[in-house]
Amino acid sequence: MQKPQILWRNQTPSRSSLKLGWRQLSSTAKLALITFSLLYLSLSIYSSLKQQSAFSIALCLVSISSMIIMILHANGFAKDKLGSLMNQLKAENNKIWVGDYQLPDTVRKVVIGRMDIQGPAYLQLAWNQGHQWIFQLDELQQVRHFFRQHAPQIDIVNE
Repeated sequence: MQKPQILWRNQTPSRSSLKLGWRQLSSTAKLALITFSLLYLSLSIYSSLKQQSAFSIALCLVSISSMIIMILHANGFAKDKLGSLMNQLKAENNKIWVGDYQLPDTVRKVVIGRMDIQGPAYLQLAWNQGHQWIFQLDELQQVRHFFRQHAPQIDIVNE
């Protein structure tokens, strides 16, 4: 449930997450992705051949591959296997714990929001390379309330 880096979408995708992302796309979305990819690829190759630039062809291939991998990886994120953050949150002796991780005393701000409209939700420590926890969207208000009640000194940034 805990992600060590804030930019979870930039993590190296696994083959299984890409397969799951492809399976979870609707047939219309699959057709649209294939059509857009082929159109972009053909126009880029035509432009590169017109300019006689091998570098442009390589750049085109990398960019379209990256876009497809990003879409499949984001869609293949297993939202139904998320844990409950409310079961992990606890307050003891004016300290906030998320599972076995104690929030440092220097934490003055957390970011709480959702990845997209359907979820999942996330709690993020607001500094570079901070920790992030991804949890079920229906717990979003409970997590905000927990921080307001048990840690009023911590600012909540709503995303």
